[in-house]
Formats: sequence, C-alpha cells, structure tokens
Amino acid sequence: IIWDVGHQAYPHKILTGRRDRIRTLRQSEGLSGFTKRAESDYDPFGAAHSSTSISSGLGMAVARDLKGGDNNVIAVIGDGAMSAGMAY
Repeated sequence: IIWDVGHQAYPHKILTGRRDRIRTLRQSEGLSGFTKRAESDYDPFGAAHSSTSISSGLGMAVARDLKGGDNNVIAVIGDGAMSAGMAY
C-alpha cells in the first residue's frame, strides 16, 4: 500500500506494530510524520508530498511484472492529489 501523503499513514503505523510509539509522532527521535522505509518494512515508499503515489505505484508494478511477481500494488490518493501528478 502506497500512501500519497503522510497523514494518511497514521492508522497504517498503528496497524503495523508502531502503536506503542504513536504518541512520539513528529517528535525528535519519534516516529516520522510520513511513511519512512528505514522505520518499517511495511513502509515501501517515503511519502511526503501529495500526488506521487500513482507514479510510484506504477513503477513498483512494472518492477513486479519484470520480476514475475504476483503481489498487489495499491496507491491511496486523496482529494488534493486529484488535481496533480498522474491523476490529473
């Protein structure tokens, strides 16, 4: 799952084993306000700004196909992303 912006990933962080640290969100030495590959294996993409998830997901899907994989790639976008990037 590729989240388009950081605040979409807060529930994702809770569900992927970081619930006990959620109160440290956006604090020094705490959880990142965005998905962060170095923070969790469940964060496949370093989301930050709107409108990048579709193109990132497409790249991941092409790489998957070239490797012969069968995993799903899901890009979650919000209303702000509808007017930019590949959604536009």
